[in-house]
Amino acid sequence: MKRWIIRVVVVLVILVLGWLGLQSFMGGGEEEELRTVTVERADIYRTVIATGKIEPRYRADIKSRVGGLVSRFFVEQGDRVTVGQRLLEVVPGATPTELLQARNEAQLAYEAKIQIEKMFERIQALRDQNLSSSEDYENARASFQAGRVRFVSAIARLKVLERGSGESILAGEFTLTKEEQRLVDRETGEVIGSLTIRAPIAGIVLSRDTDPGAAVIPISSAFGGTVLMVIADDTAMHFEGDVDEADIARVHTGMPARINVVSYPDSIFAGVVELISPLGVEEANVVRFEVHARIDENQELLLAGMSADAELILEERLNVLSLPEAALIYEEEEVFVQIRDETLEEGYRRIPVTVGISDGIKTEIVEGLSEGDVVIIPES
Repeated sequence: MKRWIIRVVVVLVILVLGWLGLQSFMGGGEEEELRTVTVERADIYRTVIATGKIEPRYRADIKSRVGGLVSRFFVEQGDRVTVGQRLLEVVPGATPTELLQARNEAQLAYEAKIQIEKMFERIQALRDQNLSSSEDYENARASFQAGRVRFVSAIARLKVLERGSGESILAGEFTLTKEEQRLVDRETGEVIGSLTIRAPIAGIVLSRDTDPGAAVIPISSAFGGTVLMVIADDTAMHFEGDVDEADIARVHTGMPARINVVSYPDSIFAGVVELISPLGVEEANVVRFEVHARIDENQELLLAGMSADAELILEERLNVLSLPEAALIYEEEEVFVQIRDETLEEGYRRIPVTVGISDGIKTEIVEGLSEGDVVIIPES
């Protein structure tokens, strides 16, 4: 008896679960059939996407014309500077060997100058007595002038190196005429003046890439020189990004751009394409071309290095009727939508529509529907 009751209960449970499953299936199908969307007005853009960053239009990598050591900084990261303002000072970092060599060269140049000067004085005395030719005199004078130039340059170089090392043995070592002293001071001043690096542009110090005491490679070296700091004009920010080679043929200068900055997800920055690189760069078997776009508004909100992407607008339709792409049925060269029709067994009928541009999500409706019309989304 108990077994019979258990069997009846099991059968009833199975029947109830089956009925509930059938109702759920039928209800789900009806809900799927009744998924609808309303024709609304929207702005639609057909675009090419460029990915990149916000960068200053003008930036300067600050380097030194002379090698040595960073002595001190006059500005720090984040400071604003004007053209010609002092940024930092570099002093020659001469090794003891280089300093000794410079002193020896100065001594040799001094002794050679003395000998040439005596020879020139003798030739000059003979010329005064008409015992020397004009050619001998001119050659002696040229040698004297060349010897003095070498001496002045050697002394000036030694003074600069000694300035960097903090040592000096020049006093009393050499006897200089007033003219030679003037030449040494002028040449030394020019070199020492170049040790103080000044701002080539006005802007903000983006980074300070070295510290006091750091070694400096001059800009004339094969390595291109040490970057000491970076200055940028932050009043002229623009977008720099890359476009895939499959799309670059459709991009041209002057076309509008909608720039989306990660830091401002709710804002769009209007811009214009200004530059398209003529040279593509291949990376991971993909060739991309660099594109620059001017930003026309709210530049004060932007900082160098902010991640951004730009929608380069090929076509735009503003305030037009639109439907989601999923609501459209494409058959060969015709496009249809489904609207309710209770007189038909299916509960809907298909009508043709004329479409315009699409951004992949929304599509422009040119003819066939009116604003507010309800369209049934077909089953996928």
